[in-house]
Amino acid sequence: MPIQWEENLRLGVPVIDQQHEEIFVQFSKLSEALQGGKGSEEVVGLLDYLSDYATTHFSSEEEIMLKYNYNGISEQREHHALFKENITQLSGLLATSEPTKEIAFKIDATLIRYFIQHVRKLDKKMVDVLKPLMTQE
Repeated sequence: MPIQWEENLRLGVPVIDQQHEEIFVQFSKLSEALQGGKGSEEVVGLLDYLSDYATTHFSSEEEIMLKYNYNGISEQREHHALFKENITQLSGLLATSEPTKEIAFKIDATLIRYFIQHVRKLDKKMVDVLKPLMTQE
């Protein structure tokens, strides 16, 4: 099943929304590689790119949180670190074996679903607090 950006995930902060959409592009590429029976090397490469992009995205989000003194930044950082750690663990798993349906399911459950929940809950909560401050500038 293709992974696609859902409009209901849009938060109304263009820089964050654009980065979230790009993460979904990478999820889609990863999903296609797994479904297409691509080898570990390609899948690990996609996970590495996703990890790098997530790091850039999370830094961007955290800069916004710092700028506006968002008091939920610690919780956000914990979730960001967990997401990156999950990518590292999955990359390590794939470094020693070929992709399987079980690994594809883990990626779906661990990364994609987790990210969607993160956006719907933590990022929405953050934007609800910060967006009024951002529009005052």
